[in-house]
Amino acid sequence: MELNKIIKEIGRGKNHARDIDFDSAVALYSAMLAGDVPDLELGGILIALRIKGEGEAEMRGFYQAMQARMMTLRAPASRPMPVVLPSYNGARRQGNLTPLLALLLNQLGFPVLMHGVSDDATRVTSEAVFAELGVQPVTTQSQAQACLDNGKLAFITIDNLCPPMAKQLSLRWRMGVRNSAHTLAKLATPFGEREALRLSSVSHPEYVPRVGQFFSDINAPALLLNGTEGEVYANPLRCPAISYVHGAAAPAQIWVERQPEVALALPGDKTAAVTARWTEDVLAKQRKVPEALRLQIACCLRASGQCDSLDAGLQRLSDAGY
Repeated sequence: MELNKIIKEIGRGKNHARDIDFDSAVALYSAMLAGDVPDLELGGILIALRIKGEGEAEMRGFYQAMQARMMTLRAPASRPMPVVLPSYNGARRQGNLTPLLALLLNQLGFPVLMHGVSDDATRVTSEAVFAELGVQPVTTQSQAQACLDNGKLAFITIDNLCPPMAKQLSLRWRMGVRNSAHTLAKLATPFGEREALRLSSVSHPEYVPRVGQFFSDINAPALLLNGTEGEVYANPLRCPAISYVHGAAAPAQIWVERQPEVALALPGDKTAAVTARWTEDVLAKQRKVPEALRLQIACCLRASGQCDSLDAGLQRLSDAGY
């Protein structure tokens, strides 16, 4: 592979750079994950892509290369469709409620696979909240599969789900900026494309159609929303629009419109301990589930075929005491 020619194409600046094709993208990212790209060229590629932005064909090619190195799991038999939740941002200002969302889905009978980073010195990770809740990450394929088969939530860090991606993500701290791996990791799944429902967050609402097109192109079901500080749970203070992508050639459908802002008592601070105690209160039904999360969970029930409307999903939550 002639890396200098690729850098010449993608590294001409925001207005003059050109995308590489799908096959070249697969080959390039495969080489990056294999450690076959020297540091100098790797840094140039990552910065060029950050300035240019990944094209649609590039994103699908990078994704295919990542998935080829991903741990594989099977959907448990005679159970609802698994839900896959990424957690790569953590809490910066308010408590991280992604673990609460995952545990609520699990209590409602969903097989739940959550994956994310292990360490982030600048934010409170989901792993830290889970540790306070007594939920330990799994580290192997057999452990993850056993959790899913036995009706338990499986949380695994990217270090074990896909080690080469963990290495790419860690370059953020060496280079000072994020790279394509941060976007790709949030799209990852250990299941077949149509075997699981993915929850996906974007940084800005205008990115929803682009991410929706990606899931349509790979023929995968997904729920999309503007994330909370980059996390995938719906903001309890102002629920964003939630869109559903069914699969190939299906445009994103808005299932929940953006909701008005509400006043709500959230965890007193962002620390893992405080967030975990608040989460425990909700799970024990001593606090109400925020309506934004109820709407998001109702979308999961509808997307997985367990109910035929959002209202029916909300009613099921009410019947369960949430």
